[in-house]
Amino acid sequence: MDFLLVGRSRFAQRRVLPAVAALPFGSTAVASRRDGTDWRALAARRPGLVHVSSANGDHAEAVLWALEHGNHVVVDKPAFLTLPEATAAVALARASSLVLAEATCYAYHPMFAHARGLTFTGAVAVFTPPVPPDDFRHDRARGGGAFADTGPYFASLGRVLWDAEPTRVEVIVGDRSADGLELSYSVLAGYPGGRTVVGQFGFTSGYRNALHLLGPGTGADFERPFSAPPDLSPTVRVSHDGASVSHRVAPADSMLLFLERVLTAIRTGSREFDAPLLSDARTRDLLARAAGV
Repeated sequence: MDFLLVGRSRFAQRRVLPAVAALPFGSTAVASRRDGTDWRALAARRPGLVHVSSANGDHAEAVLWALEHGNHVVVDKPAFLTLPEATAAVALARASSLVLAEATCYAYHPMFAHARGLTFTGAVAVFTPPVPPDDFRHDRARGGGAFADTGPYFASLGRVLWDAEPTRVEVIVGDRSADGLELSYSVLAGYPGGRTVVGQFGFTSGYRNALHLLGPGTGADFERPFSAPPDLSPTVRVSHDGASVSHRVAPADSMLLFLERVLTAIRTGSREFDAPLLSDARTRDLLARAAGV
């Protein structure tokens, strides 16, 4: 199977291409505006796996083109800017027996095995990655904004922790651009069974990357949960009934683990990526509507 990267984002160069180099692809090609390469011609040439890593506003066109030409597709988060776009793309992938996966890779890191072994009812998440002012994420026309950039982390968290979607979302937008584009926000979400997620997301404050889980007599703190680099041995600190234990997790490449799972789904015909993509799209839609977007 051949691999095509559509878009040469900083993330793709740092995380996607090194992971791809460790996998058994027949060939690897990159198509981007920066290189002056026509990705449409490459995508149509030979079916394989296409990874879309372009500006958010360009995702839908590239994904649909790749699917229509017989390719399996991985797409950076957010896979799509609207729920109808996500629904239509998943329907096309299903009808064509092709894998379509949103690259929400953080949950594949083995540190989350500790989360799944705990009983907790609340999560406090903070993710404020720096984004340069000239980045497309500050540009409304290219699919920018904090809801698109960090919304996928909020949207996926309840699904990853509890396999659940929120029934209620409240949001307060913090910083905005001159034309009103949201650049940071605080969110409170309620889930079935009285569970909650409280979050602070955006890209205008100092860098923070943390997850705290809370439960009856239990607490857990995760080091760099949303973007642990492959060489990091993150620490998970768990306290229970006054006793505290620190777990040092072995380094892992969450992108590589995710892509391995994608290749397995392609080989077996699994549709395991459909439900997460649609679930997160519904939750992002709730987030946007709660903010009046």
